[in-house]
Amino acid sequence: MMDHSENTLRAAIKSLRDTVAPAVDPHDPQAVEQLRLTIDFLEFLRTRVYDIHARQRYELGRQMDIAQALLDDAALLSPDVGDRLTHAVTEARSVHADADAHTQDLRATSQKLWAVVRGVVRTARQAPEEVRERISTRVIGGIEPLVEMESAWYLPFGLEPDPGSVPQLADLLDRASSDAG
Repeated sequence: MMDHSENTLRAAIKSLRDTVAPAVDPHDPQAVEQLRLTIDFLEFLRTRVYDIHARQRYELGRQMDIAQALLDDAALLSPDVGDRLTHAVTEARSVHADADAHTQDLRATSQKLWAVVRGVVRTARQAPEEVRERISTRVIGGIEPLVEMESAWYLPFGLEPDPGSVPQLADLLDRASSDAG
């Protein structure tokens, strides 16, 4: 059976524009604005619906990169912190490598991994300065690809000050595809 999500979103947008919009009181600026924002978001979602899974896979891959870079220092913080991060990275690798993993599984694994990384960062506050610096540098350096994805993903909203500097979404998503294979 074919997926009709994009067509259904198109129909919902058309219905809102052609039927609901004329019925909204033009003297109610909040209602007019909310309708416009809803239509704009549905249009945005229509353009991204088939990329959501690849985006989640990309994000988990980049979070795994950060976590992997922290493994040695996490073990220095304490054996328990190191073990938690090692376990989280192992689980993330397994889910990420699973071509049949659902988007929700990728997202849940990503959230678990990121929670463990946040724990490493919090624990590092008590570590020697050299360890804190390495952890901070690796986290901040590793976040750049995640920020690039956010910028590319939301580029249609026009909030990016230098849109030409944003990597193409398709290029980033291709990286997610090649990472999975």
